[in-house]
Amino acid sequence: MITMKLSPRRKFLEQVLAASLAGLAVPSLASQVDQLYSPTNVGDEQYWEDLKKQFVVPDNLVMMNAANLCPSPKIIHELVIELTKSLNKDVSFQYRALFAALRKKSIAQLSQFVGADENEIGITRNTSESNCTIVHGLDLKPGDEVILWEQNHPSNGEVWLSQAKRVGFSIKKVTVPTNPSSTKDLLQPFIDAVTPSTKLIGFSHVSNLSGIALPAKDICKMARARGIMTLVDGAQSLGSMNVDLHDLGCTFYTASTHKWLMGPFENGVLYVSKDYFSRIWPAVIGGGWKQATTVDAQLCVLGQRNEPSPAALPETLAFHHTIGRRNIENRIVQLSTYLKDQIKSKIPQATFVTPLAPELSGGIVIVNLPGKEIHDVTDQLYHKYGIATAPSGGIRLSPHVYNTLHDIDYTVKALGKIV
Repeated sequence: MITMKLSPRRKFLEQVLAASLAGLAVPSLASQVDQLYSPTNVGDEQYWEDLKKQFVVPDNLVMMNAANLCPSPKIIHELVIELTKSLNKDVSFQYRALFAALRKKSIAQLSQFVGADENEIGITRNTSESNCTIVHGLDLKPGDEVILWEQNHPSNGEVWLSQAKRVGFSIKKVTVPTNPSSTKDLLQPFIDAVTPSTKLIGFSHVSNLSGIALPAKDICKMARARGIMTLVDGAQSLGSMNVDLHDLGCTFYTASTHKWLMGPFENGVLYVSKDYFSRIWPAVIGGGWKQATTVDAQLCVLGQRNEPSPAALPETLAFHHTIGRRNIENRIVQLSTYLKDQIKSKIPQATFVTPLAPELSGGIVIVNLPGKEIHDVTDQLYHKYGIATAPSGGIRLSPHVYNTLHDIDYTVKALGKIV
């Protein structure tokens, strides 16, 4: 850790900021999280029942839509509110300089969290912006080829089609088996699609349309051996899987903090491997931009930002570390597996879009009910039973650590009534 000598003025500003946060209605993270979220009893369902109480979701609602948007723990939610209040009281350049320092702290801790160097990580506004920064920043030319998974999110799919039409390179889409029996079934279509013209493979780590989890490390290893870049959309993996980007071996990785990470809204993650940093042109140049050697300073200078939001990222990451990242990943697997088992048992006429094997799927579970239109089902689940899901690829349910086994039972019972 680098210790900087602060000027008297800067020390004073830090004291002002500390004072503005002293009135938080919840105890500090150290006193609340370390005690309540001790991972020694994660095998006890009561632990997760208690954890659920740390979110502001009312008792009559069940949030099962982590693939789209997650609530933050109330301590994070209230921290953002206090930071916003403090900024609204003093919008001077001098006071806002504190938020620049907090941003650097966020990037430093975020880089450690995802297994990357500090200069390889930047903060955007969401996954879509991070994806578009790569798509619009690469110098591809006619004759080049980009391979895409057909299940990619539009920000890693449609944007490539638009750019290809403008520049002249070609797009090839890959289809994987609907019911894969192994990770090899998911890897082979990408191997078969590669040609001497292939410059990049872009794919979602976990599909938001099927719940299929691709063998990202294997795809990246295959591509790297052939000199091909990879863009991994991690919107459905950051926070739900224990991601280490250097181990993953991708060229680019994108994600958001408001999904499985349960962090503050309007923050995206952009990773660019240091070996490819010089190949990306900035898509947006805001005030204060200059040639830089870090991803955040070079590619993420967007003008005025909602700076209180990224300032709360260290506390969000502390939330994950305290519970245990592996404990969170295991709990998500437990919930999704239990959900699949209960649907199979209680609603045998339901059909699964998502593979049943945990190693072939993420935390997303997508099903269809015979004779039922998915929008009607998701509307009924919310308006009649208070359960938030999504009509995406089917009836998409994505439970997280703020859900309990009781929530799963309640949801399956509601689905059964709709059937």
